[in-house]
Amino acid sequence: MARIANRLSRAAELGLDAVAIEGGLIAPEQVQKIVGASVTPKLAASYDCPRGTSLNDEVARYFRIGQALWSDYGRIEHKTVAHTVQFAHDLLTQCFGFDELNGPVEHTDGNRRYRLACEAKEGRVPIVAAAPADDREAFNLSAHEFGDGAGGSRVKRSPVSLLQDWLNSADHALWGLVFAGDKVRLMRDNASLTRPAWIEADLGAIFAGEMIVDFTAWWLLTHATRFGAVGAPPSDCPLEEWRTEGLKQGETARADLYKNVREALLALGQGAVEANPDLREKLADHATLAAFFEELLRTAYRLIFLAVAEDRDLLHPGRVAQETRALYRDSYSFGFWRERARRRVVRDTHHDAWEAMKITLRSLEHGQELLGLPALGGLFAAGATPLMNSARISNRRFLTALHYLGFIMRGGAMHRINWRDLKTEELGSVYEGLLEITPQLTASDVFTLDDNARGNARKTSGSYYTPDSLVETLLDSTLDPVLEKAEIEASTPEGKIAAILDLKVIDPACGSGHFLLGAARRMADRLARLRNEDAGKAETQAALRDVVSRCIHGVDRNPMAVELAKVALWIESVSPGKPLGFLDGNIRCGDALLGVFDLDALELGIPDEAYKRLMGDSQKAAKYYLKANRDAKAGQGTLDYAGGGGLMPPAKLATNLGAIRKMPEDTLAQVEKKREAYLAWRNNPARWATHVACDLYVAAFLLPKTELPVSCGARMAPTTGDVRKRLGGGQVYGPLEAATLEVSEAARLLHWPLAFPDVMIGKGGFDVVLGNPPWEVVQLGEQEYFESRIPDIAEMKGAVRKKAIAALVDTHPEIFAEYVRDKRRFEAINDFARAGSRFDLTARGKLNTYALFAEHFLNLTREGGRAGLIVPTGIATDATTAPFFGHLVSGQRLVALTDFENSVPLFPGVHRSFKFCLLTLGSGVTAADFAFFLTDPTQLEDARRCFTLSPQEIARINPNTKTVPVFRSRYDAELTASIYNRVPVLIEDGQKGGNPWGLEFRQGLFNMTSDSNLFRTAVQLAEEGFQREGSDWLRDSGGRYVPLYEAKMFNFFDHRFGDYGLRGDDRGYRVMPETPLAAYQDPNFEPAPFYWVPDIEMHARISPAWAWRWLLAFKDVTSATNERTAIFSAIPRVAVGHTAPLVFSSQPPKRVAALLANFDALTLDMCARSKVAGLHLTYAYLKQLPILPPSAYSEADLAFIVPRVLELTYTSHSMAPFARDLGYEGAPFEWDEDRRAELRAELDAWYALAYGLTRDELRYVLDPADIMGADYPSETFRVLKSNEKRKFGEYRTRRLVLTAYDALFAEGLRPRLEGYRLLIFTEN
Repeated sequence: MARIANRLSRAAELGLDAVAIEGGLIAPEQVQKIVGASVTPKLAASYDCPRGTSLNDEVARYFRIGQALWSDYGRIEHKTVAHTVQFAHDLLTQCFGFDELNGPVEHTDGNRRYRLACEAKEGRVPIVAAAPADDREAFNLSAHEFGDGAGGSRVKRSPVSLLQDWLNSADHALWGLVFAGDKVRLMRDNASLTRPAWIEADLGAIFAGEMIVDFTAWWLLTHATRFGAVGAPPSDCPLEEWRTEGLKQGETARADLYKNVREALLALGQGAVEANPDLREKLADHATLAAFFEELLRTAYRLIFLAVAEDRDLLHPGRVAQETRALYRDSYSFGFWRERARRRVVRDTHHDAWEAMKITLRSLEHGQELLGLPALGGLFAAGATPLMNSARISNRRFLTALHYLGFIMRGGAMHRINWRDLKTEELGSVYEGLLEITPQLTASDVFTLDDNARGNARKTSGSYYTPDSLVETLLDSTLDPVLEKAEIEASTPEGKIAAILDLKVIDPACGSGHFLLGAARRMADRLARLRNEDAGKAETQAALRDVVSRCIHGVDRNPMAVELAKVALWIESVSPGKPLGFLDGNIRCGDALLGVFDLDALELGIPDEAYKRLMGDSQKAAKYYLKANRDAKAGQGTLDYAGGGGLMPPAKLATNLGAIRKMPEDTLAQVEKKREAYLAWRNNPARWATHVACDLYVAAFLLPKTELPVSCGARMAPTTGDVRKRLGGGQVYGPLEAATLEVSEAARLLHWPLAFPDVMIGKGGFDVVLGNPPWEVVQLGEQEYFESRIPDIAEMKGAVRKKAIAALVDTHPEIFAEYVRDKRRFEAINDFARAGSRFDLTARGKLNTYALFAEHFLNLTREGGRAGLIVPTGIATDATTAPFFGHLVSGQRLVALTDFENSVPLFPGVHRSFKFCLLTLGSGVTAADFAFFLTDPTQLEDARRCFTLSPQEIARINPNTKTVPVFRSRYDAELTASIYNRVPVLIEDGQKGGNPWGLEFRQGLFNMTSDSNLFRTAVQLAEEGFQREGSDWLRDSGGRYVPLYEAKMFNFFDHRFGDYGLRGDDRGYRVMPETPLAAYQDPNFEPAPFYWVPDIEMHARISPAWAWRWLLAFKDVTSATNERTAIFSAIPRVAVGHTAPLVFSSQPPKRVAALLANFDALTLDMCARSKVAGLHLTYAYLKQLPILPPSAYSEADLAFIVPRVLELTYTSHSMAPFARDLGYEGAPFEWDEDRRAELRAELDAWYALAYGLTRDELRYVLDPADIMGADYPSETFRVLKSNEKRKFGEYRTRRLVLTAYDALFAEGLRPRLEGYRLLIFTEN
């Protein structure tokens, strides 16, 4: 009866009787939109209706055909699977537009067998069929015919499980159908069975009851056209589009739900304030007000938990009588009061509604037999809400709150909130926004909530919510391999069960527990199936409860986030008749980055960096404590942890907690016993001594050093001696320990060997570490800090703000003292991260939490485990994280990196140009998987976007940094790798002969900011008595000023690209007007800079080894998406700004001319575009570009290259020294645009052959679409192509370069496939 009632409830949400949605496969609102769409000829055509026919008439005709088929099927007395297959076949082909069904079909994958009744659309739509079952749910009945067969891992399975397994396994199928008699379900690839998702149609009820509306809905949803075309990507289909649209609507729904929950909190808070005068008085205290808000949050947690449990039918054990259930439902349930709240007339000034709800909430702590309520404990512990327990709230306020928690306004209509299908993690995202709210009580006793804090708008909008698609993709690469390995290594079902329950999973920045929920569901699915092939909802729920208790762990520094994560796990894992599990030891409050990670650190002693003088410290005090610490370390012995020499040896810590974790939790008494055992373990004096020692270690960084102590025994900053004394059983100075504990609690230190000793010590780390950690700079943001304190200061800029802050010492001494304390804390955290060995690879430059977390995730993972996290793509491309990424590559720890652009956006509150990645780490990885420039995880289905690189290949492409090159497609990677196999990098650090060109770099000659005191404009020079002579300024009394070139003044083989001459004394904007053709054609024309500098300064800064009277420069500011990326030019010997770095070579001028041609070659530029991740062509990128070595050039080669470089470069008299050094004594060459284009094309073609490119490979370099087709997911020179088509009506460069390539090929030149790497070894 309960099952039928639930089904009717699900159907009612759609306004249908025989079609129901479970698990939000497609949002109910989206289905309603599909069914209610206007019937147009375009819509009819999309369903392949013949022209001239009406969609409604066609559906009506198919209804009658289907009704006849069902009638024939119904007359069969003993229906078999074969009968059902035939019914499904006829129905789908005659009524739902399927042309051809092939079957039966059997697929195998190792010892797995997938026997399908048939397949449609060449395997795109798998179909399973089962015979009906009397009085039983045929969808979930296991049978051998649906299993893996003899020797398989699953002897039996249900038809639903068979289809789900196949959809999860097959890359080419996303959606499928399963028939159980005359009922049918639409299903999708779904990693979790603990939250099953499907849309079901009762065809028997539809045809028997003449339900044409229900048939229409089902027909519109499952017509063959809705599954997409044969050959298209699986995700390219209307069904997937509808699902995606529903998910997008979910973003709006989350924002609306946030508003509702916020309003409910306001109503509860105001109700408690206005009905309880004594409470109003208490709330005058800020701490009490904050505690009251936490109680309001917890009360809302409880009410929502109740709503979810009721809607999912998880509250009452199966044995509870119907009469008892009815008593609860009709008088005490959330549902009862929700329906009452719809009637405004009952929202009166009485207080009975809240009092009745308090009875329900109290009953859920210890259980209430009269109402059939189980003892849940945990969330419902009365001790957690003392203020709300005693508060009275009027019906008006309480039922208003219930209305907000029960109903939501959408499209001008009131809808009941579907708590049953709302994902727990979506609710978590709503609550994460609430955690940032500040409660306030006005002088007129109005309770308000301030959520205008800077940055909170992102959270309240749900933009911190990690999309399910990203979570599931990360679980695919992190959790699934670990689960599969655990099962494979165990030989018996019991062993497999034990292996899964022994796995430890953690999210070190868990927030509301989104990743933990996803991991727990997947683990529970496997566990339930291992326990029982026919595992249903109850068995899967029980497995989920066991997984949460034994396997799932989390850490967050926000105490309410920790509570939220617990609630989320309780909501998901609640089992009828069972108490809520004990999670205090699993989900811990603390700063994952701040604390002792390895107890060996105590033996090494406190680092000297802890005593660095910080803001507010005394220099004398800091030096005093530094010396005291050094003295203590010099006389310190060792701590024999391995042999158990400490007060609480690590092995014992691990064993004790491991035993506690395995204690049963089947009754409330057992949960309490487990809680008591855990508290006794935490408070054990021996463990506590180790805990205090760890606190002392970190407090040395955190505690201020403001005064010299009156004696050695009265020190107020800990040293190594204090750590050792506390470990040895002694006592340290009382005020020092008190201050240490206070600062440790405020900083929320987390010492990993003490928080999770059974994992960190007992297992050597976690099996799976996953999450989306914060991406924040570790420094005090002054604007954000003062926005809520003194907004005027927040609006100030730079030095003005600094001055205003300094003035606070007199105007607002209390705020200034808080500022000094908080700023000092950030400084201390920076010093802690840089000291010791916790963050050896990432504590560099300006610290960012994402990089620290990345290293932390790696260190938390045990050998053979996996870690997966979402971080900015800079983790793989930035210079500051290069040591970390190089370690991943060299140590074979990198499993996969999937890069995304946020253009969709996946994170609405993050800029759409931002790039982030899913990073998966492991051990012993021989090749890593990569994909870049994705905008949606479904694009991983496109094999063209995905590629693998071995550590050796990465090291060959980026030997200095081991950072990953960024490729848009597999062929990009293959082509670039082949080039690097032949051509060495420009400079390989640390290698003999690694700098064959003898290069030196100089970051320009003048910094445009710090050297600006040397700069003069033309107007200033004229006022100072200088006169113009050519490009220089001279004065009779002495002195010469020379031009200061900036990068924007030159281009390829062109030192006259930009001219400030027309701007006078106006510097203007970034982009300069291009030099007109007439000026280019005048060999006497030289561009005017904006600044000039003393020539004596210029000469002093040029490398003494550079004897030539010209320079080789390149543009530092660039991008991989510009028209071109690497832009080099020879320029006159002038002053140069820092955005135009200089290149000095020990090679003779003709070879340097060849080097210039190589730098400007299209093939080289393609490689550069895979390196440059930001807006600068740094030396690190430049050194790792593939450049032909000097020995690659024969005299014949130089005879081809040098004259072309000469003609392109020597176009004005200022470059005469360059021409003379190349042996040319003539006048400058005429500027001819067409001639220059041909010369550059000839050089590009020559270098394409030199790099070993075939003609088709060169075509690909010029335009991937030319070879691969317009839909190929890559681009090289899209902007160049677009600009030339607009200017010339064609992609001129492609035509010219290919023509030149063909001409060189005809002359006998061939791609140099043997490469040049051997030449380097030969030379050295």
